[in-house]
Amino acid sequence: MTTKEIIRIEIEKVTEATKQSLADIKVFAIAEVWRILQLLVALVIQLIENVANDLSSPEKKSLAMEVIEKFYDDIFVSVKVPFIPKMLGPVIKGHIKSILMIFVSSCIDAMVTTFRQVGVFKSSTSIQSITENKLFTDFIYSLKI
Repeated sequence: MTTKEIIRIEIEKVTEATKQSLADIKVFAIAEVWRILQLLVALVIQLIENVANDLSSPEKKSLAMEVIEKFYDDIFVSVKVPFIPKMLGPVIKGHIKSILMIFVSSCIDAMVTTFRQVGVFKSSTSIQSITENKLFTDFIYSLKI
């Protein structure tokens, strides 16, 4: 199994746990979506940096964007933007995601730079399941909206 496959599987576990945690919520405010995505970015880049030593930086970022976009599609079925009439929601739905993914891309760059400067990344020789990791439990706990 490649490291990309391992990371995809681990983030799928995060997605499933998030679905369970947020099962009662049908519509998400855009501010909450952005907050959750920022937390997810931190989780994803730490996982990728600690596991995917065989990938180049562009490959790591591409993988991060891929799993974050999939998470977004799986979790955020309906996103509410303040002051936008309900009837325009479906029209701007794709645009909301596009804009948020631009922010996510910038957020990844900023967090990677910051994490490198403060020494967050550690080399890992063994792959620990995400569900056994403190980052995962902190992420799920922080979802309590």
